[in-house]
Amino acid sequence: MSIPEAHSLTLYGFASRYPPLAKLRTSANEPRGKNRIDWATNPDIRYCQPCLAGDDSPVQQAYGGAWQLRWHVPVVFACVEHRRLLQQHCPECGQAVSGRVGNRYSLLTLPHVPGLHPAQCRNQDPHIARRYHTRATPCGARLDQLTTSATALTPQDVDHLLHLQQHVDTLLSLAPATSDVDSETAAYFGDLLVTARLILMSWPAGADLLPTASLTDLVDQCAAEFESTLARGNTGPKHRAPHSTAHSAALLLAAHRGLGDRNVTSMRERLEPLTREVYRQSRSRGHKLFTHHNASPALLQATAVLPYGAQTQARMRTGPRPYRYHLEEIPPLFPRQWYTELLEPLRAQLPTGTTVIVRHLRWAGSLRLAEMVSVQPWRMCAPALGIPSPSAIHTMNVLGRRMTKAGLWPTFESAVDQAARQLHDQERRVNYAQRRLATEHWRLTREQWQTLCHGIPGLEQQGTTGDTCVGEALLWSMVNEASYLHSPTVLHRRATSTDPDRLTDLAGAILRRDRVSYVTLRRRLEIYSTHLADTCDRAAPLENAPAPASHQTAVQ
Repeated sequence: MSIPEAHSLTLYGFASRYPPLAKLRTSANEPRGKNRIDWATNPDIRYCQPCLAGDDSPVQQAYGGAWQLRWHVPVVFACVEHRRLLQQHCPECGQAVSGRVGNRYSLLTLPHVPGLHPAQCRNQDPHIARRYHTRATPCGARLDQLTTSATALTPQDVDHLLHLQQHVDTLLSLAPATSDVDSETAAYFGDLLVTARLILMSWPAGADLLPTASLTDLVDQCAAEFESTLARGNTGPKHRAPHSTAHSAALLLAAHRGLGDRNVTSMRERLEPLTREVYRQSRSRGHKLFTHHNASPALLQATAVLPYGAQTQARMRTGPRPYRYHLEEIPPLFPRQWYTELLEPLRAQLPTGTTVIVRHLRWAGSLRLAEMVSVQPWRMCAPALGIPSPSAIHTMNVLGRRMTKAGLWPTFESAVDQAARQLHDQERRVNYAQRRLATEHWRLTREQWQTLCHGIPGLEQQGTTGDTCVGEALLWSMVNEASYLHSPTVLHRRATSTDPDRLTDLAGAILRRDRVSYVTLRRRLEIYSTHLADTCDRAAPLENAPAPASHQTAVQ
């Protein structure tokens, strides 16, 4: 027999698509029993009675239908063709079709007993006592001919389960496929099993994932068994698939519905309550669940405790989004128009909606745009936007708990996705990095500040003797669409002055208050900043740039 022929008689063909099989220990020097954990195989083989009955071919009339390889895989729990769940016990003797031989599981019980039909039960007849070293007496019941009691599941439940089984059968098909298809299939099964464990560990938090009460009851029974094994300190059964096909089917259906289309945002909406419950019970258990198993980057992101700006592990990040914009084309402060259209509804749902929260939401929007194209956490994206890394960390700390508690992170991500598409569709995008470089050493002169304040009641003295750094910081923020708190002027003042708040307080008052004098000054600053921005974009020197006529008109 050739090696390929030998492989065709084993589960080897499923290993590239079903990750637990690839982890089986095959070395004779390693401990046995790995097949009983991690959902690799069923210790008790399952079967479909009509399938074992066979068809009208001479071979199957003589020996019955084939025992299918996929029946050994825990994710196969039903026969789609005959619309029924698989069985694992003999209806006559009530024992599992395959069971223990000594201290290990056996594929074939009583292999030394000759003359039995392939579809006959090989378990020791429970009505005949077997003495030590005597010949065994098998049950001998024909599994292909016995009628069994009907399942307690409703036709609607069976339809749900068969739809999932059909999907699983398609993924497990042995038809030749590319490595990309195998990788995607393996990722699905890895996520499916991790989600199944998540449901058991957080139950009943995931009860809403199931469509009917009867299926919910099955998972409830499964979770009760899982908790009892934990209470007894038994580490083995908590890793295995449930023995009952009905329990396995209901649990896998809940996991499949939890994954949905495996979109990060939608998965987070469904799985975030389950993840929160697991981490509430034990952070170490939650960490082990997502790091010691075959979870995909998408699932890791969807279940991360702090998924925004905090992915320090590379496998927790997905690849960059296919947008055309670059880091240098992202405004450091989410534009006011985008904020009003996309993020303003979030502020109303937060416990506190102060101007500080607004500022952090706008920073968070820009940092998220940067994360989407750089695949870096916020603190690492921040310097590329001209935002100090500590400010990005502070933004995450300010918003993290509030947004998580209110369940607003998926809404936030969806809103920023819309902004990303708008930025992607723009024909001409601004190079903000070039603007920041051009204005890094630019200074507002006393004459320019006086001109800006001239003729405004209450601000003429400010123009004559006031701090020019106020106008300088505000103009820098308008040119670069950034926060004046991150302007070189403010950063220098904080590093060298014992009272930097006077500068930031006055700048903030001019921006936020509705006094007529401040509104007039803001308009003049916006006109002048437009001229300065145009000068930066043309790479012309700012020192020699004359004030535009519109500015002269506005300040007279």
